[in-house]
Amino acid sequence: MKHYLLTWYGITDLRAALGLEPTEGPILCALKAGKFTDVVILAYTKPGKSANGFTADVRTKWEKWRTADLEMRLQLPRDKAQQFVDAVSNTEAGHTLFVDWLKTELATIGVPCNIQVVSRELRHLNDARAIFDAAASAVNLALTDASEKTITTYVSPGTPVMAYTWALIARSHPQHNIAVIASSEPRLPPETVDLPKELLMPVVAGPQTAKPSEYDAIIHLLGRERMPIYFGMLQFKSPLHIFITTQDYQHAGNVLSRCLPETCQSKTVTIRDAFKPADTRMAIEKQVSNLPSTAKVAVNLTGGTKLMFAGALTACWERGLEPFYFEVNEHNIIFIRDGVTMPFIGAKSVADYFVVNGFDVITNGRWEDNPCRAARMDITKELWGARQTLGKLYQTPEFRTYRVPWGKKRNPPFSWKWGDSHAAFTEKGEATLVLNGKPRTLPACDDFGQYLGGGWLEEYVFTVLREIEERGVIHDLRIGMEVDYSARIIHRPSDLRWLSAVI
Repeated sequence: MKHYLLTWYGITDLRAALGLEPTEGPILCALKAGKFTDVVILAYTKPGKSANGFTADVRTKWEKWRTADLEMRLQLPRDKAQQFVDAVSNTEAGHTLFVDWLKTELATIGVPCNIQVVSRELRHLNDARAIFDAAASAVNLALTDASEKTITTYVSPGTPVMAYTWALIARSHPQHNIAVIASSEPRLPPETVDLPKELLMPVVAGPQTAKPSEYDAIIHLLGRERMPIYFGMLQFKSPLHIFITTQDYQHAGNVLSRCLPETCQSKTVTIRDAFKPADTRMAIEKQVSNLPSTAKVAVNLTGGTKLMFAGALTACWERGLEPFYFEVNEHNIIFIRDGVTMPFIGAKSVADYFVVNGFDVITNGRWEDNPCRAARMDITKELWGARQTLGKLYQTPEFRTYRVPWGKKRNPPFSWKWGDSHAAFTEKGEATLVLNGKPRTLPACDDFGQYLGGGWLEEYVFTVLREIEERGVIHDLRIGMEVDYSARIIHRPSDLRWLSAVI
């Protein structure tokens, strides 16, 4: 009797093989128990990435570090460790390194296992079509073995799209009784995900070329990432948005509700454990049971954990809900039930972007907020042409020691001379400017020091970008916008990767 494990290997597995991870990685941890006799490992290969990135100097440095004593290994800076990962990840060299390490570790503990590696090129990490084809090929490898066997898929390594693809594969082959396992704790063996039989029943659906834009309710899985939830709120019209989350992210639901129209209602529902699919499934089913039986309900699966994803997908199959997923790199929505894709709208409000991510907008940053900007536009353009002259001003001690106190309406007075240029500002707000020996007429303004110190460049760039905004290429152009932490919630830099989908 053979026991097949089908899985992708992820970055945590690779880091473990490199010696950079304090855990053994999901795959080794699953194989150590000795339950599986064969494993088919899918390996993501990035097209066009150099195969020589982990040779010569980089590999020599890694081998020297890997064989050093523990004290020296612990001193490796984070950027150096990441250099090793970046050089070898998603390459054939990385696949070989990982498999060689895995074989060595299994041999050391006396666990026999036949390892097959299938390298597949993906356009990106959420290349749904290529991911499905790769997973199907792994299943076919197991099925072509004439031996009596069991087949298990492992959803923890890889991306959420990879995880839900395993669920789709299992649903498409109910006759093989494909099991699903997952791990919420990398130091412990994986656990079986108890998928209900209904999930494995084929779904009959006619061909579709369009999807509705209105639902009676949209349920969102809410975790660390908030922007996919916001995109779902913008994409579809719905009078009710329900956020399924844990207590740790309950506040995020309240923040997101601030971005809904006044005519919409929101509700935040907390579950006990984000790593138990049943908790998410039951929470969704309870919310749906409170709605009319004719209600059209969609479920945004993009947020939350992979196991929340699995539980929500189960609820969708059982209750006839519409599951969808945001593929940000391709700017598409994937409707999981039938594979239909469509572009998503994205955000057009910079203010909402900051509110969603836990900030309060203090200053809206509109051009019209400062009437001086339009009045001095000719001077602004001239300063752009004379920017090399201003560079000499910025090197003077008088300019370098100039400070504008926070919250003061009018800039402090100054008198700056550099070459044959001169700028001055009085207590009464009178501004004078002589540029390259030629006097210039300026409107009365309170921010002349800040303007000469760099505000002119912001205003010049704004006018250049405004032409692009008027053509509809970008949206909601701001200048001088100020934000602060809402309730002192720390903003995570990783959220900035969603900004490209905002503009």
